[in-house]
Amino acid sequence: MNLYRALRRGTLFKAMAGHEPFVWVRPRPCIQEFGSKYGRWALDTTRLDGSTHIVSFGLGEDVSFEDEVIARFGCKVVGFDPTPRSVRYLSARTASPHFSHFACALATADGLIEFAAPPDSAADQVSASAFASYDTGPSARFTAPCRTLASALAHAGLTRADVLKLDIEGAEYTVLQQAAENGWLAGVTQVLVEFHHYLPGLRADQTREALRLLLNLGFEIAWVGRTNHEYLFVRAAPGK
Repeated sequence: MNLYRALRRGTLFKAMAGHEPFVWVRPRPCIQEFGSKYGRWALDTTRLDGSTHIVSFGLGEDVSFEDEVIARFGCKVVGFDPTPRSVRYLSARTASPHFSHFACALATADGLIEFAAPPDSAADQVSASAFASYDTGPSARFTAPCRTLASALAHAGLTRADVLKLDIEGAEYTVLQQAAENGWLAGVTQVLVEFHHYLPGLRADQTREALRLLLNLGFEIAWVGRTNHEYLFVRAAPGK
């Protein structure tokens, strides 16, 4: 998998030029992937059971990861996504006692944020961003409610998140910094992040800084996805 990532899309050469972070990850048998090819993420399965709370920001139109983890381990999942297409997709699904969702975005302050939908040329037409410099007109923009991590958890009636997933189109950098400064990641044992330094207006050094931040908090990189953008961080074992 490391070699696949290095060669895919010229990632190794981009890393050598400073345009793409790249880390070599040691395979671990306890790390397993879940979800479709598009919505795939990985988790340390030794830390999952029916009492696990997964908080997932950024659902789009694919919750195959969340569905598969629920089916196998009985975890409780709370998801957040305010984009209109995602809200319609989630509203049409059969209700589950293990899965709930809120039409709300994650940010560094409670309030309203303007999002821009991707341009028509983008492969992903669902994932709107408040941070990417998309050259789109007013018709591709919309305003949505947002909350801080602490506020979102309280809004969902949660006192903790065991697993935190962030697929939030560039907001991950400021959100992670705020969460670290306020101690909001103290009880989290696994963090999943898609880093969006490849979007217009965002930079690879922002991802490098976020990696350093999480490593300094005692997390280890346990998995990196095929695109080299999705990461799993697990809390290091005591004494390491």
